[in-house]
Amino acid sequence: MSDSSYFNHHHNLLQALYQHCEKQLPFCDGRATEVDLEFMETLKALSEATDSSETFVEQGQSIVCRIVTHYQHITPTVNRDLFWFFGGECLHYMADEELALYQQLDEKLHENPEESLDYTAVKASIFQLH
Repeated sequence: MSDSSYFNHHHNLLQALYQHCEKQLPFCDGRATEVDLEFMETLKALSEATDSSETFVEQGQSIVCRIVTHYQHITPTVNRDLFWFFGGECLHYMADEELALYQQLDEKLHENPEESLDYTAVKASIFQLH
């Protein structure tokens, strides 16, 4: 799987997360604080990013962790792929069994880097989602 398709998969998840958050409290009804608005600005910037820089990863880790700690009602809608993708502190919110599955997924995707693999199909196979 190419780095760009791996990034694009997670970028699409970020865009969906941003769109979902826009419709959730406190962001949708005018009660958002300055901290809430800054959170949404950062999430929007991440969802509009064109590549995965060091700043992008740091901001992504911060956003995912802030969702878990400050917006618990949104946490169940965050795709688990984003926890793994951003890593760092995000990994503390994943079970050991889940981490092991994502490690297997990464190993499979990087076995033959020039080979074009379907991320969704490989993940479904490893996570036994069929």
